[in-house]
Amino acid sequence: MHASDATPNEHDPTPASLICRLWIGPTSSVDQGDLSYNAPWPIPAICNILARCPSLHSLALMNAHQKCWPRLSLAIPRAVRALWIGPVHGKADWRYLPCAPSAREFLTMDTYMTQDELRQIVLSPSIRRVRRFFSSPVGVGLYTLDQLACVEQAPWLESFELVCCSATKEEAAVALEEAVRVHGYEPTARVVLTPRSNMHGGRRDPLALLFEDWVDATCA
Repeated sequence: MHASDATPNEHDPTPASLICRLWIGPTSSVDQGDLSYNAPWPIPAICNILARCPSLHSLALMNAHQKCWPRLSLAIPRAVRALWIGPVHGKADWRYLPCAPSAREFLTMDTYMTQDELRQIVLSPSIRRVRRFFSSPVGVGLYTLDQLACVEQAPWLESFELVCCSATKEEAAVALEEAVRVHGYEPTARVVLTPRSNMHGGRRDPLALLFEDWVDATCA
């Protein structure tokens, strides 16, 4: 778990009230410790932590089993503006997320989403940026390119980024080009197709890459 502080809240002097950025879960796909996907997470304790963080603006919930997601999703503080979740999270029903009215950024990692789920998110008046991050080319076309028609119907969305990773950036670029060709997708101005290497520190570690992205984004 990684957290950083906000300015003091005079109405709630507890330390948790100062937290504005929080990453819950492993920061590496290789070294996951006790927070592997199938491990028994302390869900009541995590929900209790979230309930004590009214100033939380950026939240990442990574590696929680999809069976845990319904309870965790309802515990997300209303003030959250950036929500990062995955891999293989449960259904992201935007209608019932407490943070939906204030969330401006949504990222999901290695997860299939239904057309209705994605449409709810991109059509949300608050959302400005959506990112779909895939640690390998598998499923990129099937899980994303065939669903992007709704992006052009979203009046408030500024960008939709599809990140495809492979052993090298060049391999990822080839995989994206092939997926675009096979699925007959016509790129548009708001959709960004980003190839990346999934290597980090000399080993395949896409979660470590994503954690670096989150740190850079929250410190910007």
